[in-house]
Amino acid sequence: MSVLSKLRGNARLPFPFSRPNWPIDVPKPAPKSKVGANFDTAWGRRREIRALRALITDYLTRPALRAVTSPEITGLERIAHVKAPVIFAANHASHLDTPLLLASLPERFRYKTSVGAGADYFFDKRWKSYMWTFLLAAIPIERTRVSRKSSSLALEVLREGWSLVLFPEGGRTPDGFPREFKGGVAHLAIQARVPVIPVFLGGTFEVLGKGADKLRPGPTAVNFGAPLLPEGREMRSFATEIEAAVTQLGDEVHYDYWTALQRRSQGIEAAPRSEPERSWIDYWQRPTVAGREETKKKSWPRLPIINKPI
Repeated sequence: MSVLSKLRGNARLPFPFSRPNWPIDVPKPAPKSKVGANFDTAWGRRREIRALRALITDYLTRPALRAVTSPEITGLERIAHVKAPVIFAANHASHLDTPLLLASLPERFRYKTSVGAGADYFFDKRWKSYMWTFLLAAIPIERTRVSRKSSSLALEVLREGWSLVLFPEGGRTPDGFPREFKGGVAHLAIQARVPVIPVFLGGTFEVLGKGADKLRPGPTAVNFGAPLLPEGREMRSFATEIEAAVTQLGDEVHYDYWTALQRRSQGIEAAPRSEPERSWIDYWQRPTVAGREETKKKSWPRLPIINKPI
């Protein structure tokens, strides 16, 4: 035993030979959390994890979605020549949106696409953090405030060659009608210099909307739009363009391509905000409107689309 060790056993040595005292009037910082935005998700993008996730997607997720949602997938020709990485920006009405969109992607994107998930919801507990990182290659995104950590992580994922699925509304719509898009997707695309692919997801609110008590199988639609390039764009105008593109894709689902163009040129508010023209019956049959909780059985009509398998 050294002389220094003996001295430490008998009396406390002064700094720098021992740890300094913490000032009494200064509160100690809380220990750094290992969940939420601080959870390490890099392992979820490893090759062996990707292989396991691909097996689950192809042999479990996609067959289950075909049985429950009968999706019609359109617009794939618009992204036939687009190379990764890209950002897929979609409206958000259900927990089914993420697996449905991932399962609908072409193979060159499907197995190397990460999902931006709310750090306060999907990463608030360790078991949830591990589960969503494994199943979706999810990364935590802070929704309640601007976070440099979340932005840096998203940029890192894109620079690794991975694409990203993001929902610019910041959360699921409570009534089926989409909310205003936030600017985070536009800001990230401009920083990373990657194209944004707008996507409209229809029918998922009717199958499993926010607050639904059970799954109601029915048809859905996934409509991909042409890529939007961020070069030389300003964040606010680009965010507005992304929202307009998604809503026009919604019009294409409810009407047709030509009608959607006409409605946009005439300045008519496009679906999904109008879905198509809304009447008082539409509002009444939504589960929550102006604070009113729906108590009777839902009788919302299904989307008038042709069912096609994934």
